[in-house]
Amino acid sequence: MADGVSGIGSAPFNVGSDIHAQTRARERIETHLVEQRVEKAHRVNHIHLEALAKQRFDLQESYDKFGAKTTGSKPEGTNVNVEV
Repeated sequence: MADGVSGIGSAPFNVGSDIHAQTRARERIETHLVEQRVEKAHRVNHIHLEALAKQRFDLQESYDKFGAKTTGSKPEGTNVNVEV
């Protein structure tokens, strides 16, 4: 039968498949999802740190060591796009 429901095949979640195979497949999926969440959080933190470093650098260029604003040739209105 080719309806995809009644046959017992190699798919991990078929009714007739081994319960241990189902458990291993579920654990692999859960581990993969956790790894994806950790990588996404790492990327977000990395982008945020880069934006903070750029802002700090921009502030160092704009003010001298006494806190007086300098007139430089830096363009005004620089936007930092941080995607969360």
